[in-house]
Amino acid sequence: MAWIRQLPANKDGVRLWAATVRTPAGRITETDRLKDVVKAWAGEQEAQVRRGDWIDPRNAEKTVTAVWDLHSGARRLEMASRKRDESHWRCHVQPRWGRVAVGAILKPDVAAWVNEMEAEGVGAWTIIAALNVLKAVLELAVDANYIRANPARRVRPPMPPAHVDRVLDPDEEVTVLDRFDELFPGRRDARLFVEGMLETGGRWEEIAAVKREAVDLRHGLVGLGPVMERDGTVRDYPKGARTRQAAGFRQCPVSDEYLSRLRPVVLATPMGELVFTAPQGGSLLYPTWKRRVWDRAFRLPVLDAAGKPVVGRDGKPQWVPLVEPPLPTPHDCRHTYGTRLADAGIEQHDRMALMGHDDVRSAQRYTHSGAGRFDRARAALKAARGYRIPAQRSGGRDSQSTHDLA
Repeated sequence: MAWIRQLPANKDGVRLWAATVRTPAGRITETDRLKDVVKAWAGEQEAQVRRGDWIDPRNAEKTVTAVWDLHSGARRLEMASRKRDESHWRCHVQPRWGRVAVGAILKPDVAAWVNEMEAEGVGAWTIIAALNVLKAVLELAVDANYIRANPARRVRPPMPPAHVDRVLDPDEEVTVLDRFDELFPGRRDARLFVEGMLETGGRWEEIAAVKREAVDLRHGLVGLGPVMERDGTVRDYPKGARTRQAAGFRQCPVSDEYLSRLRPVVLATPMGELVFTAPQGGSLLYPTWKRRVWDRAFRLPVLDAAGKPVVGRDGKPQWVPLVEPPLPTPHDCRHTYGTRLADAGIEQHDRMALMGHDDVRSAQRYTHSGAGRFDRARAALKAARGYRIPAQRSGGRDSQSTHDLA
């Protein structure tokens, strides 16, 4: 039972009521001018103790930084995700919330922070990522019994910009691959690598992690699953894998033409070594490869009459895109592969197996139609409207077609 009593008068002559409750963390006391207030508080504390969900209010005084330092290591994240979250923590979350007690954070405060970032011009995806980091930290506080509920859980982020998958048409593919040959003849990390993404639908990090034993030259298959981390180390399980039997482990067929170009490179690669390497050897690093290989191939320099590159006012060479904007990203090779499978009528379960999907929604992403949908739509509407010919006016009287009269 709670111990409720009236305290002696203070120096102002005010007598407060006090309630003391025994809890798992020891005795705690609350004071107020009104007896009913401390009595209600004591009753609630005792009810929480009986239910087993009592939380020490002193824990709520821990700052967001303290929770991050103590418990962020408990989150199971891939290396790239962890580095991304650490960046958002340093740039956006810690400056605003680092010194704030987790128990003092209210949902309106978090919503106002989101609105402030949006007003300052911070990108929608950055705001979403920063909000997710704050949510994760406060969820750790909930798990550690510092607070009862996560105040950021139902805060709505801004609407992100629409993303449209860029699919290379056959002519663009020829242009792009020829450009890689022109700039980087014979290099493993250029045309052969990009063509590997187009042939298998593999992600950049999956193709970069292909080892000699993963290529079956006899049957024309490339095994995918392991991925290349951003630091150049190979992780031996697929993206998002929960088990060693995840759908991301798969074999993908390649064309005879591509296999004939891949064969000498594979045969020259020792067992256990990477097939696709940097020019001086070693693992490919995505930021470096994208800047030096991919981006360079898609940008044609503007030349003056003497054939020299034209430099802009900022001192940087000017360029024009190789293909019609928006310029594709390396991941768009995967979109191209998936779309071509869908357009060719490959069954959904086969597409899921070839692309390593275990979610039907991911496979349905590639069922969008190509430009041919316009002609098919016109033909369908024309056929349908043939049965609804509008009445014709002749000599001031409405006359109907023979089809309508029938």
